Amino acid sequence: MMVLLRKKIPLLQTNPYLGIFFGVSVIAFILGFLLFAFTYLLPSINIVKAEGLTWTPPSGKSILEVHIANNGMVYLQGANIESISGTTIVASTSWNNTKLKWTIYTNGSDYGKRHFGTSFYDSKGASITISDLHVGDIISVNGILDVNYMELVVKADVIRI
Repeated sequence: MMVLLRKKIPLLQTNPYLGIFFGVSVIAFILGFLLFAFTYLLPSINIVKAEGLTWTPPSGKSILEVHIANNGMVYLQGANIESISGTTIVASTSWNNTKLKWTIYTNGSDYGKRHFGTSFYDSKGASITISDLHVGDIISVNGILDVNYMELVVKADVIRI
């Protein structure tokens, strides 16, 4: 067959490696097609599929997201406030039986008209304070992951209800 192809296609005469490559490629294609056909077309073969997990999305208006970048930046959306003590907020994010508990450290200081530290905003973008937050509120948090702790601790830059 290769002799016939060499006579019909002059390029194969000048470059024998191209002929070998072409022959191996055709054989690999035929074997792959036969393997596919026998795998999916024979009725006696049962294909085992992985069982899917049943997952129910969280209810409510808020979208639940957790992002931790490789540089330590954290973005939480849809976290539920569990407790507030001074400038520390404990919040959680939950998917079915999986619950992540977050300790969120806030700080703030004013110097004249300028504010440094954690900024607090309501859903419309108006500035609020930590005293306007309550247990059960759904918040979004931007900050930095503090890797000096064993648990999930975030130093918050912005908290939004």
